Amino acid sequence: MSNDLPPITDWGKFRDQIEYQDNLLNERVNFLLVFNGLGAAAFSFFNDQLGRAFIMLAVIMINILLTFCTIQTAFLIKNLTTEYRCNAHDPIDMRVRSNLGWLPGICRPTPILGIYLPVAIIVAWVIGLVVLYKTPAS
Repeated sequence: MSNDLPPITDWGKFRDQIEYQDNLLNERVNFLLVFNGLGAAAFSFFNDQLGRAFIMLAVIMINILLTFCTIQTAFLIKNLTTEYRCNAHDPIDMRVRSNLGWLPGICRPTPILGIYLPVAIIVAWVIGLVVLYKTPAS
């Protein structure tokens, strides 16, 4: 973090902020999943290719915006957690990290939920849109 920031004196409040951001990420991912379920349901209501394409484009655009939010939150959690781990010397946090230690950082829950899952959903919708346009209209 930047050196011009005041020192942290209350690591409990700092840990609360990490938990808040983690809960926020979970809520955003839940919204993303529900939204995509509704998008798939809306897709099924249209029989024509133009209507389906419109739904898919709308879902893709909203997913991109939601993905920016989840990625930003995931990186914020990573940065806050790194600072906490280096400075707070929390024995409980150390034990949790030692049990997760066998996983590389990229395979931990925060990047999976905050980065990979939202990006995979966007890719799936884009592939669906391409397949929709490659398929002859009925």
